[in-house]
Amino acid sequence: MSVEVHGSAVKSVIEGCGVFQKRVKTLLAEKGIEELDVNAWYSLDDVIAVITKLAASVGNNLLLEIGKYIPKNSVFPPEVDSFEKAVVLLDVAYKMNHRNGNYGEYKCIQEDPHTIRVICNVPYPAMVNLGILRGFARRFQSLVTIREASMDGGGEFVLKL
Repeated sequence: MSVEVHGSAVKSVIEGCGVFQKRVKTLLAEKGIEELDVNAWYSLDDVIAVITKLAASVGNNLLLEIGKYIPKNSVFPPEVDSFEKAVVLLDVAYKMNHRNGNYGEYKCIQEDPHTIRVICNVPYPAMVNLGILRGFARRFQSLVTIREASMDGGGEFVLKL
């Protein structure tokens, strides 16, 4: 069985596309996802293929918008009530929204009392992960500085609290 992603996370992909929602729904339908069930599980490979195709046709900024919707729709541990907790529990939340196999991880390294390094070893592009971090900052009205240390693969970010 292949790695799967929870429907609530796929909902973020759709909502994050804004005016391009019809396009993303068409691409998802081509992968057999015609009517989204937010409680169902879907092929991560199919969702990543759709995201990749969107980025190629619309641009990388769309990936940033998709990421911003992840904190709004995805399943998170109940104790996530601040930006700092959201970041520290990002890998736990990731595992709550994915299943079946090796699908990567988020590593958080506390460099000092006000600095956290987030290493995203996941199949999602770095722009999606940057959007997730910005989405958490917005959700918790946190005045955090997010610096891009690397935009290769899933990305690496330095957060100044």
